[in-house]
Amino acid sequence: MMRAKRRLSTNEVFEEYARKNAKITMRKLDKNDVLIEGDRVALEFLGNLLLTCSASKEHSVNISPKGAGSARFTRESTLGIYIHRLPCPDREKERRVVPKRRAR
Repeated sequence: MMRAKRRLSTNEVFEEYARKNAKITMRKLDKNDVLIEGDRVALEFLGNLLLTCSASKEHSVNISPKGAGSARFTRESTLGIYIHRLPCPDREKERRVVPKRRAR
């Protein structure tokens, strides 16, 4: 019997691609476009990060060339990435809370 493959966490994706020295370039290309550039490993990192976020209990991940995750960016990068999955679990929790009735 085959075991189901365990899903990676976003931190595990970062660790795996740190070992492979994956680096992406993200910068504004022109008025309307953002350049996302990298070799096969770098683009694979970004793709796996997106896939992992889509299946993760985490609903958002933020990486920036000037903050957390900066080691995965080239020096030419000027933009970071904020990945946010919808529906937001925090918002769903708020909706499920039944408001207390006021005493009269």
